[in-house]
Order: sequence, then structure tokens, then C-alpha cells
Amino acid sequence: MDFEPIILNKVNKVNSFKDRLIYACNKNAKIPEYGQGQQVVIAKAMKVSQEAVRKWFVGTSKPRPNAMKALSAFLDVPYVWLSLGIDHTETAVFRDMSLKQDACLYAFVSYILGSGGSIAFNKGANDTSDVTVIKDGEIKKYSVYAAIKVTGSGQIFKLTSNTENVESVCAVKYDSFDVAYEFVHVPFEIAAEYAKSGKDYIINNLQNLKYKEK
Repeated sequence: MDFEPIILNKVNKVNSFKDRLIYACNKNAKIPEYGQGQQVVIAKAMKVSQEAVRKWFVGTSKPRPNAMKALSAFLDVPYVWLSLGIDHTETAVFRDMSLKQDACLYAFVSYILGSGGSIAFNKGANDTSDVTVIKDGEIKKYSVYAAIKVTGSGQIFKLTSNTENVESVCAVKYDSFDVAYEFVHVPFEIAAEYAKSGKDYIINNLQNLKYKEK
């Protein structure tokens, strides 16, 4: 099918993932209209619950990256557009950000393994976390964030997880080292507030930061 990204306003190319999902469904002939089994068809194709799909449509959750790729293929739309709302001319920026995010995540994994914990990567469509950690007899889920920008006053993060059982961790990078990070825990109440508002979360003091278990 011919795909043309929709522009919903002049500030953002799309308002949200749910807007892009609805638009993609409306443009795809194999997807029924709303109220005629639309969510059932997607749930079966994605092998997830209808409740998970319902949450996608109302904007309370998004698919994990692997599920997002499968969904974009099913809907015949570009993955980067469905996931982030960006077009092909912006994919280089997306690729760079993905590499940074991967580097931070694997550094966090190394930290956990080095401290005696064990790790499982989360791939479920309904799971908003990156990894599950088993350490000292406890099981916890974590979302790990890379800085989207570094300024003279600090490092800027975009927090997206507001799920109560998921811990948010910011990977603060030292300029003097290529692969050195401090992992800073963000309390759930603060992470949820920033995820809901979309505001930048800024870590100003880069000295003596230590990852702290909650």
C-alpha cells in the first residue's frame, strides 16, 4: 500500500502512538472498521490479549520494540513512524539514539551480573520494562534510559514508564570515559509524573552519583 504519514498539527507530526495506530488501521484494507472486530483481528495477528490491544488504542500503553516491529509489518507501515512518529529522513537520528540506549542497557546488565544478580530480557508485548533482575532473592523489573541530550548544566532524559512495578534507571555517562556510567534510580512517583507530562528529566550533578536500590 502507498503510505503517507499524517500531520495532525504543526508542532508534532503526530500526537501520539494511538493516533498513528488508528490512522494506520484506517488506511489498511485488511483491518476492519472500528466496532467491527478491529481489535480482535490485531490481537490474533499479534498473539496478545484483546485487553493489551485495547490499551494501545486508548493510549495507556505501547507495544515493546519487538512487538512494535511485528505490528508495523502487519499494518504495512514504517516501524520508525509507528513507534516514534518520525519519517525516513530522521532515521539516522533514531538509529543513533537506539545505539545509545542499547549501550546503556548492556552496561546496566553488566553491572547487575558483576554484582551477583541474574538477568532476563523482556520481550512480551504487554511488558513495559527492559529487563527482569533476580538479585538477593528479589525479582524486579527495570527500564533503563540513555540521555537524549547533554548540556552544560546536566544530562536530559525522557522517562516513559509509569507502570508501578517497573523501576526507572537513568544511565549517566561520564565525558572522560567511553563506557563508564552511573545508574541513577528515579523513584516511581517522580518517574510516573515525568512520563505522564512528557517533561524532560534533568540530572544536574554528575559527581558522586551512585545507583541506589529502592
